[in-house]
Amino acid sequence: MSGNRAERRAAAARPTLQNRYGTRKQRRAMAPATLGAIVLLGGLLLVGQDAYFLIRYGVSILAVITAVFVWQARQWAWLPVPLVVAVLWNPVLPLSFSGQPFRLGHLAGAAALLVTGVFARYTPRD
Repeated sequence: MSGNRAERRAAAARPTLQNRYGTRKQRRAMAPATLGAIVLLGGLLLVGQDAYFLIRYGVSILAVITAVFVWQARQWAWLPVPLVVAVLWNPVLPLSFSGQPFRLGHLAGAAALLVTGVFARYTPRD
């Protein structure tokens, strides 16, 4: 062993790559949930027009991506929320909703996706 006692202590206290940043919880579902909420709110302008099918594609894909991140985080209580949003805004087998309740559904779906993105946390394992 070379070096003095202070050098050996400093070398032993250095963090390794695995524990350098600790095991903080990550919100991996937050980005696709936020984008899905933005698309839902932007879709309010296109309800009833021909380009609305693009909103349906965007919302359903982002909701499925959010569901995958929630599944990986093993937050089972939050999993039904993005799955319901993906089914309701499904472009392949569209459900024909219209009127004021459907517009309020956009707001409720956006809020539900945001809440899911905030509370579905992933804790990395070593």
